[in-house]
Amino acid sequence: MEKLKVLLIILLAAAAGLAASIYILALSFAPTESPLSVLAQILTGGFPSDLPFFIPLSSLLFLSTVLASMVGVIYFLVLPEMKNYMSGNGRDTISVVLRTLKPEERKVVSVLDAHGGTYLQKFITKEAGLSRLKTHRIIAALSERGIVHVEKQGNTNEVSIVKWFHDGMHQ
Repeated sequence: MEKLKVLLIILLAAAAGLAASIYILALSFAPTESPLSVLAQILTGGFPSDLPFFIPLSSLLFLSTVLASMVGVIYFLVLPEMKNYMSGNGRDTISVVLRTLKPEERKVVSVLDAHGGTYLQKFITKEAGLSRLKTHRIIAALSERGIVHVEKQGNTNEVSIVKWFHDGMHQ
């Protein structure tokens, strides 16, 4: 989170630098006119043909530098944070996954955990205090996210917490 604050500050500083350089460009182009009217004229009609070549080129180079630095900042500040999130050790990954679960999903996972990681869906419904339909939907969502594995067992399902998740909960 701290890195994102730094990124925001750098973005604001770059935007302020770009605005100041455009303002100075407008002042140097026509010192007698209002810089805002010159800026509006440049933005709507483009650079005049009698303008020295280096002024639009320097503006373009500055803009390119700002964009390149933003890409660099994102690459060096945000990407490592995402890599840490994706490749975190087991316990950290489990805690992140648990934080993303809804309260009813946590109930189902805790019922499964209380029974060694595997339990019949009809009993999960009773112990979690949920309707059959709600339990079915929650288990389907957990299965889709790779947290539980569902296997047909007669007229009900046997629901198991996947190994990586169950092992991570008990480290």
